Amino acid sequence: MSDFRVFGPDQGGELTLAGSLTIENASAIRKTLIAALIKKDALKVSIDADAAVDISLLQLLCSAHRTASKLGKAFTLGHAVSGNFLNAVEGAGYFRKRGCATDREAACLWTGGLHD
Repeated sequence: MSDFRVFGPDQGGELTLAGSLTIENASAIRKTLIAALIKKDALKVSIDADAAVDISLLQLLCSAHRTASKLGKAFTLGHAVSGNFLNAVEGAGYFRKRGCATDREAACLWTGGLHD
C-alpha cells in the first residue's frame, strides 16, 4: 500500500510519497503528482527512505518536473535523497553533471548528486 499526502499553503506545498512507489502504483502516483501540480505553484516531493522504489517513479518525477517547468511552477525534491530512492537513482544511472536539453534553469532533479 502507498501513502500519498499533499499539505501546505496553496502557493506551495509538500508531497510525501511512501510505501510501494513502483510500477504497480505508477498510475496512482501519476494522478497524485498531477493533482498536486494543479493545486500548488511550488511543490516539494519527499520520498520516505523505506519506500520501495523502481525506475517508474524516477520517470514520473522527471516528467512532473518538466511539466512544472513548462507551467512556470517550482518542483523540487525534499531532504537529501536516501535509502531505496538513492539506490534506485544510482542504479538507473540518473545522477548527472548537467540537466537535459529542456533544463534551461539548471533545476534538474538529478544534478549535484553522486555522479562521475
